[in-house]
Amino acid sequence: MEAYDTKMEEAVNPMEGSDSKMEETVNPMKASDNISNLKSVRGIVTYLCTDYGWINESIFFNTDMVCGNVPLNIGTSVIALVEENETTHIQKAIKVKTVTNPVDGTEQSDLDRELCIKSVTSVTQDSIYIDKETSFPVHLFSEEFMPCKGDLLLVEYSMKPGTSNMNIHTVSPLRSQNMDEVCITSTDGKTGVVESCIFFTVDSLQKPSDYTPGLYDIVNVVAVDSIQPHCSWRAVSMIPVEMCIDQAL
Repeated sequence: MEAYDTKMEEAVNPMEGSDSKMEETVNPMKASDNISNLKSVRGIVTYLCTDYGWINESIFFNTDMVCGNVPLNIGTSVIALVEENETTHIQKAIKVKTVTNPVDGTEQSDLDRELCIKSVTSVTQDSIYIDKETSFPVHLFSEEFMPCKGDLLLVEYSMKPGTSNMNIHTVSPLRSQNMDEVCITSTDGKTGVVESCIFFTVDSLQKPSDYTPGLYDIVNVVAVDSIQPHCSWRAVSMIPVEMCIDQAL
C-alpha cells in the first residue's frame, strides 16, 4: 500500500484526542481494557528465543505478534505498539514491525514512523473513515479484507514536519485468526454469530457462491478484531466444513 496523505483536524498524536471509537481493543475471545495507554516505541531486538524476545531489554514480545512473520535477529530495528501492566509495570508489545535503518541523504526514514490502533467509524462507496477527518480510499484494500464499521486497524504513519498532515504508510487488520470447525450459534436475516462471539454479515463475507450460512452449521472462518454488538471478532470469510471434506475426497 502506497503512502497516503490525509489531513487531521489537529496536529496531535493519533492516540489522543481522536473522535474515532478507540475506547477498547480486543484479545482473542475477550474484550480488553482501555487502549489509551498504548504507546509506539522504536528500538532494537536485544534478546531472542524461538517464540519470544525482548526489545531494548525492557519490552517483552511473542514472535507471533510480528507483522508479516518477518524473521527477526538480535539487533534488528523495530517499531512496537506497547502496553504496560498497571500493577507490575511490565511492558509488552502487542504488535512488532521491522523498520529500515536510515540512509544518508534520505529526508524521512522508516524510523520516523509510528503505530496506532484506529477503529473504522464509517464506510462509504469510496472511502474508509477512522474519524471525521481521516479516511483511506477503498481501492487501497484487497478483496480478501474490506474493512467494515467497528473493525480495528493497525495504522503505520508519520507526521509531516510543521504540518498537521498524517502520512499513512500501511493499514492492516489489527489481528486475524483462522478458526476451524466452529458453530454458527445464531442467525438474523443477513447477519449472524459464530460461537457466540464472532459476528458476520452475509453481504461482507467471502464464501462459496452456492452457500448460505445456516443455524448450527459447522464452518471454518477467518476473523479479524472488530467491535461489534456483544462480539469482539468479525468473520471475513467462511467455508462450511462439509465442503472442505468433499473437496479433500
